[in-house]
Amino acid sequence: MFTPTKGKLALFALVVLVWFAWLLATFSLSHKVYLRSDAPDTWVMVSLAVLVALAVAWRTKVRGYRPKPLLLTFFVTLLFVAVTLLYAPEAWVRMTAKTLVQSEVTFSIGHPGPPITKNKHCETGLRFYDRWLQRPIELCTRDAIVPPGSRTVQLEKRVTARGAVFTHYRFISAAGVPQGWWPVTPPSRAR
Repeated sequence: MFTPTKGKLALFALVVLVWFAWLLATFSLSHKVYLRSDAPDTWVMVSLAVLVALAVAWRTKVRGYRPKPLLLTFFVTLLFVAVTLLYAPEAWVRMTAKTLVQSEVTFSIGHPGPPITKNKHCETGLRFYDRWLQRPIELCTRDAIVPPGSRTVQLEKRVTARGAVFTHYRFISAAGVPQGWWPVTPPSRAR
């Protein structure tokens, strides 16, 4: 038989499941989406988390709770909202990036490449400075596809006002001949 207690428990389990799915989906965006250096997104997310935590704590105080549970409510809510909104700007850029832009930049190759996990890196990193994002970028690549003497790479990215998603790149040989396009793969799948 379905009781109100079971209904509340089922609703809570559904919310936790959706929240966990959101965290898993947005966590992977940190290697795929690049935000502009001047985007104030981190402070906006922290401020929003503090405001929500203050509102929940105030509501708890109105109900007559003592200071210790009140502080616990504030900090748990702050942590929950901050973790939930941590990668929201990246998710927004990923969903709204539609304009396709190509650019040509000079690059350097670095060993090892960008981090995949805490203790593992890509074999090779394609390093360059993106003028539109106003920050250095490092993508995973392989030594085998870099033409000898090449110093220029052509990039294809989808952009929004807040950031970009790099989709493809191709190296320009020392003689000025463009090579084939390579997809930008997440570090976990770069070989």
